[in-house]
Amino acid sequence: MSEFINYSVREDQIAILTLNRPQQRNAISFQMIQELQEALEKAKNADLKCLVITGAGDQAFCSGGDLEDFHSDLSTEEAFKALYQMKEVLYEIARFPMPTYAFLNGHAMGGGCELATACDFRYANDQASFGFIQGTLGIAPGWGGGTLLYQRIDPLRAYEMLVHSKRYNTEQLQELGWLQGTYDHHNFEPELNRILSPILEKSTDQLKGFKDQYKKRHMPIYVSAEMDEEVRQCANLWGNDKHTNAVQQFLK
Repeated sequence: MSEFINYSVREDQIAILTLNRPQQRNAISFQMIQELQEALEKAKNADLKCLVITGAGDQAFCSGGDLEDFHSDLSTEEAFKALYQMKEVLYEIARFPMPTYAFLNGHAMGGGCELATACDFRYANDQASFGFIQGTLGIAPGWGGGTLLYQRIDPLRAYEMLVHSKRYNTEQLQELGWLQGTYDHHNFEPELNRILSPILEKSTDQLKGFKDQYKKRHMPIYVSAEMDEEVRQCANLWGNDKHTNAVQQFLK
C-alpha cells in the first residue's frame, strides 16, 4: 500500500494519481519515486481513457525534489543516479499510451514544473505561480523536464523560460501555451468533469490513436536519450557553491 501516492480509477475510466505529502508541499522523496513507478505500472495495464496527476492540499502541486534526499552533498555520480530515477518516471508519463493531464492545485517550482510538463495538458489554480527556477540555484532541470518543455511549447519560448528561470502566473503561461486553462481546485470533481467531458465522449481506441499520432511526431522514443543528457548536465553542476549555498539556506 502506497504511503504518499494515492491512485484510483473512476467508473468513467479516468485514473487519478495524487501526490500526498501536503505538509512537505508534495516534494518528491525517493520513496515517492518508487510509489510513482508502481502506480504508473498499474495505470499502463488498466483500461483507461486518461490519467490525471494532481497534488493534495492547496499550497503546492509539487515543490520539486525533497532536499532530505536530493541534498547538495551528493557526488556527481550519486546525483546522477538519484535524478535519473525521476527522469524515468517523467519519461513514462510523457510516453503514456493515453492522454495525460496535470491538475495543478497549487504552486509548482523546479522539479514540480518538470513533472507537470511531462503531462500532455495542464490546468491550474489561477492563484498559483510556476517556474523552471533551477537556473537561479546554480543547476539545470534535473529530471529531463527542460527537454520535454521544448516538445510542449515554442522552442524559443522554452529556451527563454529556462534561461530566465523566473516565476510565471497563469495568465502568462496560458499565453506561452504551457497552460491550457485554469480551474477551481476547491471544486475538483465538478471541474474535472467539465474539462474532461470531451475525453469521456470518445472510445479508448480513438484516444489511443490520437496519442500514438502525437507521440510519433512530438514525443519520439529518442527523447529519452536527450533527457539523459540533461540529467547528466544537472549532475555535473550539482556540487557547485551556488547550489550548495542555496540548499543550505533553504534548509535553514
